[in-house]
Amino acid sequence: MALGFGSLEIARSGLYTNERGLFVTGHNISNVNTLGYVRQQAMITTANYYNTMKYQLGLGADIAGIRQIRHQFLDNMYRSEAKTLGYWEARQKTFTDVQAILGEPMADGLQDSMNMFWDAWQELSKDPGSLTTRAMVRQRANTLIQYINHMGSQLDRLQEDLNSEIIVRIDEINDLTASIAKLNVEIAKAEAMGDAANDLRDQRNLNIDKLSKLIGCEVSEGKDGQVSITVGGYFIVNKDRFEPIKAVPNKPGSLFVAPAIGEENTILQINSGTLKGLLESRGEVKYTKGSTENGSPYDKLNLVFAFNLNDSVDARDELLVRIDSIVKTYTEKGIQVKLGFVTFDENGVRNSTTFANDVEDFKTQVGSLVFDGGVADAGDVSAALKDALDKTNQEDEDSGWTNAAKQFILFSESTVDVSDAANVDALIKQAKLMQKENAHTLIFSGDGNKDVLGAVSEISGDRFIISGLSTPDTSDDVAIDETILESMRNSIFGDVESTGNIIPDIRKQLNLIVSALVREVNRLHRSGTTLEGNPGEDFFVAIDPSYPLQMGNIQINPIFSDAIGGLNNIVASLNNSTGDNTIALEIANLRSMDLVGNFGQVQNLDEFYQSIIMLVGNGGSEATSILKSQDTLVNSIDNQRQSIMGVSMDEEMTNMMKYQFAYGASGRVINILDEMYDTIINRMGA
Repeated sequence: MALGFGSLEIARSGLYTNERGLFVTGHNISNVNTLGYVRQQAMITTANYYNTMKYQLGLGADIAGIRQIRHQFLDNMYRSEAKTLGYWEARQKTFTDVQAILGEPMADGLQDSMNMFWDAWQELSKDPGSLTTRAMVRQRANTLIQYINHMGSQLDRLQEDLNSEIIVRIDEINDLTASIAKLNVEIAKAEAMGDAANDLRDQRNLNIDKLSKLIGCEVSEGKDGQVSITVGGYFIVNKDRFEPIKAVPNKPGSLFVAPAIGEENTILQINSGTLKGLLESRGEVKYTKGSTENGSPYDKLNLVFAFNLNDSVDARDELLVRIDSIVKTYTEKGIQVKLGFVTFDENGVRNSTTFANDVEDFKTQVGSLVFDGGVADAGDVSAALKDALDKTNQEDEDSGWTNAAKQFILFSESTVDVSDAANVDALIKQAKLMQKENAHTLIFSGDGNKDVLGAVSEISGDRFIISGLSTPDTSDDVAIDETILESMRNSIFGDVESTGNIIPDIRKQLNLIVSALVREVNRLHRSGTTLEGNPGEDFFVAIDPSYPLQMGNIQINPIFSDAIGGLNNIVASLNNSTGDNTIALEIANLRSMDLVGNFGQVQNLDEFYQSIIMLVGNGGSEATSILKSQDTLVNSIDNQRQSIMGVSMDEEMTNMMKYQFAYGASGRVINILDEMYDTIINRMGA
């Protein structure tokens, strides 16, 4: 009899399991459009057997569990590629915005404004006494400056918008990590009770997908079902706890923020994701007004000489003869020069870096140096350059000397001892450190030092000159003078290396054009004479004199603003003689002069601006191309994921019919057993 009633258990289990199957199918169908939902499946298995003395009798079916149908490998691939997609989305959008600001090449842009400015001076050179042509020069100069300043303000606003978006994205990341930590707790509780927390896992996985695209993180799941997430080696989620990311100044005094973590506000090293793309687009730099990191031009120069005391005194004397003309060349362009020197010999640094207040003070201090001959050590050269760099940085910080380039000139006619490999390694390491700080090193030395000391110049982007300062050949003297001046020009107008920071790099290169243009025009304009016979003054001046001449901080000299009298102050002639057009012609010819760029890559302003437009265009094209490819890849992976974990209405309708018929069949079995029991119990006993 027990076995007979056991048949009811078999039928009942069929009703139960197929009812649960219908429930799961209905749940799948109702969530077909739910974002992040993963289809579920009832795992039907045989129920426990009933053991007799001789047999095992089956007791029907049971639900082993309700599982999610997802592919962990595809999940990992999706998250890995999504962070790259987010990175390029941010960069591509920034390039698009920058291209709109520059308005090149189809729209009117900076190139058109510069052309009209140069043409105006060309016209003035044809009739240097014409007030009408002078009015055109003033008007076109104003147009040029208005465009330059407007372009600078647009780049500023774009950076501020990106900075604000970074803050918003950090808040979004914190919302996601807080939600993931909360879901960790709920999932652990549910699964500890033996329930399947599939819907909670769907929500958590969706949040992890979003988080991966935003910041690029590492995810690991423990045996208890809780996940831990790290970024840059720091936990932002650790089971039930999450560490909020804070937006703090990325450097002391900066107006830009960076993601930080912990009580000490440790800056997180973000390597991918939307946040990394935004940081690079805005610039991972210190942002204050006039910051060279953010693209402001240099308007000061630290010129530090490193002397090998083993050399002859002639080198020092030749330097003293040249130093006046060297400094004058730069002060004429409005570049302030601070002079310093350090000395070394085979025993190390003999005189730590000392700075002079003016040229005469410098000449007096250098004139007191004693050169005694000998053989130097390569390590001493490294020590001298390190001392020069460290003391220059400290001097600038103590004196508040901002926007100052660094140019070191090393003299060592004596052969440097390079037998010690450790000393050579130290020298190369120091050269790379100086390169990182944009410190240039020009070296005058004998051919015997070319292999090692020449490498220092190559690393810093400067030259190695096989010559001492002392030479009887006048042509060599001229070449040396030009090399020194060219090297300093390289420090001021040659910083064209890309750092990967989109807006700071573009602003830096645009400011090189602006700075070279206004300084050269000012130099020539000051060298001439007005219509009234007075010495010329600066044509361009700073709106705020405490900051460099750059985009957003340039105006026409107010002395030109008067309707008539101001035009008389525009300089066209050298000495105010009738028909003299020297200055106007020289200014007009600036458009074809090579003024900007590194050694071997010096270009005129038009060519350099065209190279900027090309770089922006190529950068935008590259970002668009990579973004398109990456989007295709991510969509392909997601499509593969959805083909596995997505809800198929056809499949679910098939399952519904299957479970419905099985449920009905189980019900029929119960009806048959009911009739059978009724017959046996109520009729056979009569």
